[in-house]
Amino acid sequence: MADSPSGPAAPGGSQTDQADQTDQADQADRPHDRRGIERLLHPRVVAVIGASREPGTVGHEVFRRLLADGFTGTVYPVNAAASHVASVYAYRDVTEVPEPIDLAVIAVPARDVVGVLRACAARGVGAAIVVSAGFADGGDEGRALLAETVRIAREGGLRLVGPNAMGVINTAPSVRMHATFAVGAAPAGRVGVFTQSGALAGSFLADATRRAVGFSTFVSAGDRSDISVNDLLEYWRSDPRTDVIMLHLQSLGNPARFARIARELGQGKPVVALKSGQDSADGGVDALLGGAGVVRVDTLNQLFDAVQLLAHQPLPAGRRVGVVGTSSALATLATDACRTYALDVPVLSAGTHAALAALVGDRYATNPVDLGPLADPDLFDATLRTVATSGEVDAILALVTPHAQENRLGAAIRAVAADTGLPVLANYLGQDGIPAALTVADADSRPARGSVPSYSSPESAALALSRAADHAAWRARGRGRVPSLPGVDLAAARALVERCPADGAWLPEPVVAALLAGVGLRAWPGIRVADPTGALTAAGSLGWPVALKIADERFRSRLDVGAVQLGLSDADELVTAWDAVRAAVGPGDMVVQPMAPSGVSTVVRLRRDPAVGAQLSLRLGGAVADLIADPLARTLPLTDLDADGLIRSIRGSVLLVGGSGAPGADTGALADLLHRLARLAEEVPGIGEVLLDPVLVGRRGVVVLHAGVRLLPADPPGAAGPGGPVRSSP
Repeated sequence: MADSPSGPAAPGGSQTDQADQTDQADQADRPHDRRGIERLLHPRVVAVIGASREPGTVGHEVFRRLLADGFTGTVYPVNAAASHVASVYAYRDVTEVPEPIDLAVIAVPARDVVGVLRACAARGVGAAIVVSAGFADGGDEGRALLAETVRIAREGGLRLVGPNAMGVINTAPSVRMHATFAVGAAPAGRVGVFTQSGALAGSFLADATRRAVGFSTFVSAGDRSDISVNDLLEYWRSDPRTDVIMLHLQSLGNPARFARIARELGQGKPVVALKSGQDSADGGVDALLGGAGVVRVDTLNQLFDAVQLLAHQPLPAGRRVGVVGTSSALATLATDACRTYALDVPVLSAGTHAALAALVGDRYATNPVDLGPLADPDLFDATLRTVATSGEVDAILALVTPHAQENRLGAAIRAVAADTGLPVLANYLGQDGIPAALTVADADSRPARGSVPSYSSPESAALALSRAADHAAWRARGRGRVPSLPGVDLAAARALVERCPADGAWLPEPVVAALLAGVGLRAWPGIRVADPTGALTAAGSLGWPVALKIADERFRSRLDVGAVQLGLSDADELVTAWDAVRAAVGPGDMVVQPMAPSGVSTVVRLRRDPAVGAQLSLRLGGAVADLIADPLARTLPLTDLDADGLIRSIRGSVLLVGGSGAPGADTGALADLLHRLARLAEEVPGIGEVLLDPVLVGRRGVVVLHAGVRLLPADPPGAAGPGGPVRSSP
């Protein structure tokens, strides 16, 4: 083995496209291996393979950090070219290490990793961290090495972090493991962290110290070839030392499993995520994370802003904010920011106004309350308590400018947070983090639960509070249920799909009809014809009156351009309509259908997105909606709450739910259709897209006027995972 590895993980870690290619663990959905994760995060014996004698090299720094942080187990340096590393006897090969090894940290050149890993598997090593670069970021040769590395790990029953990883930290007093080469210590606390980027891991440690955000466990996964974010979410779900989860994601791996686990986990432990990469602005990412209750942020600062609040203060019961401070300018900024982020700074009741007026005078008895730059600390305390105990606010934002007795003002803020149980946050002297005056210290003098987070600006405080309120509302909404659906039999549909080409082409109508029948759906009858004679024959068999429309999907529903003719009662009207459609859109086959009952035109689409999994979207139909209405989407599984929220949230939903004197449509029938389509996607591999356009939602029932289905190569099996919404028994 070489004396030193090829170098640290490449700056920025693996890119999104690389992660998509190499995230084999998530895509294959390897069953959760609790014992493997335990050996990674709670090892008793660690071997650093490639531990160098040269300070500044990766292997040397990992070994020294394990020693310096007081790892409670045993650390063995392995170096083929040195007898000692940092005055510790070094072994020439992993096979010579005298104890069974729980965790190996591999810091050798990429070309040597396969051999090292093979030796580790033979020794029965439980887990390995590969910090070496040159795999997913190393071209075709690197990707081939990665595939071989993963194969050896799988066959040897060895769980793998990396390659290209910064490493792993566990701050538990019983472990005290810092197995990374990052500069800086990891403050202990109750936040579990996962990041794909190696270089970003160093920033996490620096910001954590500055913000007083303490970590329970920290995993920098790099190329994420085996152990994935989903494995860590499973671990954190039952980890008593973790209260909040903090994620930096470049790709989502197995989105369906992620959504299920995060949805379950988020009911008790908030999950906060920064999603970067080319697809980060995709609405599907918002649908996936929002549906799973994940608090999504846009920047690294916002990530720490949100975690800082969620780790130390309770969730707000609503969106009403009381603002008390020592600066009218800051109070104005805070009020504006609250309104920008959909928080309410309410006008206080007459009783609360009178109580405040007795303290500060009638002129200042408002929300926000400005006590001026020379505010008396006792008055500040009394004012905070009056607003906080009024029952008219759900959170307190305290604003403190430089003051001769600023520590007393801070003590008042901290005391009000402890005494009232409301979430309290501050803009204290323009500082980010938790100043000493706002700290509730634990046994080790670190900020504990109940400490009040401070933000450098009222705007960042308001945004963090808004996201906490969003999460509280999601949690209060409940998990929902995936309803039982009678009339579902998908055995024939699965067999049919296996016989059809998964090439992305639209399937023939008889195949589409059979697939929909498997979930109890059917499209409105129609006959495709090539000439007026065929149209007359079709109308006779279907029954008058009929509709005539061009078969070309570009104009299928375009009443506005004359591609659809409705209410044709006899042969003369049908022939005239034929000529009119020809004149409007040119040649092509047409479709004859019996006239359907009237209803609200909608478009339902199910599409499998490689980045976020299957998405079900809904919008109003028609030419105008095609131009101005962005569809809303939900990811699967689809609960009753998801379906109802989708229907009520689309633009123009009043046409469906009724209001202002307008009758409502049969939204229950529409929700049933959405659930059946979701079941088709969940249980029939290979469904790439289903397009129902239009779906008429009547006063009673729905009518699918056209249905199209495309197949794509199926995802690997096992997308379902534990957790998620409750499914009703069939």
